[in-house]
Amino acid sequence: MCTTHTYQDKISTLKAAQRAGLSVCCGGTVGLGESMEDRIDMFLSIRELNVQSVPVNLLNPIPGTPYAHNKILTNDEMCRIIAVARFLLPKASIRMAGGRRLLPDNGRQCFLSGANAAVSGDMLTTMGTAIEQDIKMLIELGFTIALHNV
Repeated sequence: MCTTHTYQDKISTLKAAQRAGLSVCCGGTVGLGESMEDRIDMFLSIRELNVQSVPVNLLNPIPGTPYAHNKILTNDEMCRIIAVARFLLPKASIRMAGGRRLLPDNGRQCFLSGANAAVSGDMLTTMGTAIEQDIKMLIELGFTIALHNV
């Protein structure tokens, strides 16, 4: 999906940032046509890198892009992905991020499946969820709210 640098370039950058004492955030977008095995491999790579902030984005198929005709993943599929992420990354912040508004419940079930953080506000190319809405939903679900700029 990225043509400006290789996968190995990204891994090298993450490791260099960690050596410099920085906290890193590394995740991915699901719904590109990948298999569950591909998703598991992504989470295993993230675990190997000891990343503790893991955004999970749901592809928003925008007209005119190469993925415009991809089907949006269902709520059940996203919940399974999040549950697998939680199993493989038990101590990480699994952050519901881009595309969450495409889910019928705005990701609510994903938080019950193992997500424990949210990226609020607008994303790079699409609208996100207002922080006030996220706080209200997470409090209703029994989460303790803490704001972090990671």
